[in-house]
Amino acid sequence: MLQVRLRGLALDQSGSPVVILEVDKSNKGFGIWIGPFEAESLAIAVSGKDFPRPLTYDLFSSAVLAAGGKFDRVIIHSVQDNVYFANLHIIDSGGESIALDARPSDCLVLAVKNSIPVFVEEKVYEESAISLENLQQEEGERNEDPEAFKEFVSQFDIEDFKRYLKKKRDKDEDSSS
Repeated sequence: MLQVRLRGLALDQSGSPVVILEVDKSNKGFGIWIGPFEAESLAIAVSGKDFPRPLTYDLFSSAVLAAGGKFDRVIIHSVQDNVYFANLHIIDSGGESIALDARPSDCLVLAVKNSIPVFVEEKVYEESAISLENLQQEEGERNEDPEAFKEFVSQFDIEDFKRYLKKKRDKDEDSSS
């Protein structure tokens, strides 16, 4: 298994959200297309914004902790027809490891919120990895700062992103009518 980190959150050419995962200390990674709501949740989690009431991911995290469990790790274990599959590993109150089938997007939000590591199986990496050189930030220099993604998201206007997604949804609905 290889450990990955969040490299960025972007929109592809069609406007669909993509989370970019990079294998630590490499310049290779892969993108996972996620839904607009999951992208918004990930952006919120990375930004560290607090809300007056718990969001769904906060509720789930609180429930696991209240039951005496703790988050252990995320493993992206397979890909089929461009759909990625992951397990969220939790240690229960008795010390047993439990692997829960989960969407990678949900796992990534929980990983950010609970500071847990994310891994990818080597077979998935070999099948999906691409060079991330085109995503370089300043004049070809690689940004090793682990806070870089957080900084990116802090400048990411969630309200603009929501408006963009609403326009896209409305346009898609109009074209399918």
